[in-house]
Amino acid sequence: MPKTAILRAPASVSAFMPLYGFLQSRIEEGLVPGAVIAAGRGRGKMHRAALGNRALKPRPEAMTERTIFDLASLTKPMVTAPLVLDLAAEGALGIADPVERHIKELRGSAAGAIPVSTLLTHTSGLPAMNPLEDYQRGKSALYTAIAREPVDAPPEERFVYSDVGYMLLQAVAERVSGKSLDRLSRERIFRPLGLTDTRFRPLATDRSRIAPTERERGSGGPWLRGRVHDPRARSRAMMGVAGNAGVFGTAEEVGRFCQMLLRGGLSSGTGGRRVLRRETVRAMTTNQCRPGLGVRRGFGFDIESPYDSPRGALFSGESYGHSGYTGVSMWIDPVNDAYFVLLTNSIHAGGHKDLKAFRSEAGTLAARGLGIER
Repeated sequence: MPKTAILRAPASVSAFMPLYGFLQSRIEEGLVPGAVIAAGRGRGKMHRAALGNRALKPRPEAMTERTIFDLASLTKPMVTAPLVLDLAAEGALGIADPVERHIKELRGSAAGAIPVSTLLTHTSGLPAMNPLEDYQRGKSALYTAIAREPVDAPPEERFVYSDVGYMLLQAVAERVSGKSLDRLSRERIFRPLGLTDTRFRPLATDRSRIAPTERERGSGGPWLRGRVHDPRARSRAMMGVAGNAGVFGTAEEVGRFCQMLLRGGLSSGTGGRRVLRRETVRAMTTNQCRPGLGVRRGFGFDIESPYDSPRGALFSGESYGHSGYTGVSMWIDPVNDAYFVLLTNSIHAGGHKDLKAFRSEAGTLAARGLGIER
């Protein structure tokens, strides 16, 4: 774990030049088509920049700061986890509740006995994914299929990053509230925060701003552009709205979400509007795993695990964040009151690839640009 870093000086545009150079070199190598970054602190100016292209095929298109990205698994900490926690704070459910209390299709199954809290930290014992065939009918049929999934370990015994768990969290939120996940996110997060480009199922009028990912159904299918890349989220059961993936947004609006977290749940601006409860932010961003597990996860965010490469070498040991399969990441440092958002559609440039080293070096250079030093 890195040592706690200290914020030494305010950021300037020139301070980010090493980061620009690094990103440009990776664009030229073909690792990513382009990138949009947002960086700053809980209060004050947000630094933003766009480099490279948002599309390479069927024809090149320049990247812009207003490019909308498939945010993939950033859906988990930006939507699913905070909604479940806020509903719990209102008394609609208990974090220690067995999942079967809220999803009748799981009653009497091993999966049904799992506590809600362990779904949030990926320590439920559920597998990483369930078969895609389970998603070919409606949600009730999906949950019935998940009830047959094996639970490979007792709750809290080990960490396995599980999309299945976040599908169940979506079901919990929807069942206890009587509202869909996209409506909950609009009413409770996006609208209060003033986000207009962040949503499930982007508007057709915004399609030209969306960074494409891959072709649907292989090389002969249409480009996925405005339709979520994740096949389970895109399925008949989920229709583009899923607890594990499905949200689209811009770097600037992801940055505003980061600022809200650094402000304890308040939106930016004079006074600020309460978006999330302070206790919700605390539960999301501090370790909720048992000692000795070997990872530190909040209810939604990663703190220390095999997925923490966006931390780089300079963000503090108490910093937290998340990444997504399409090539996106966000990292927030409460010790230094700093955040860094890096959005790419790397999957558009030759498919999925290991971005750990790329994210780590970008995180280090962004932290240095923000004035963070050892």
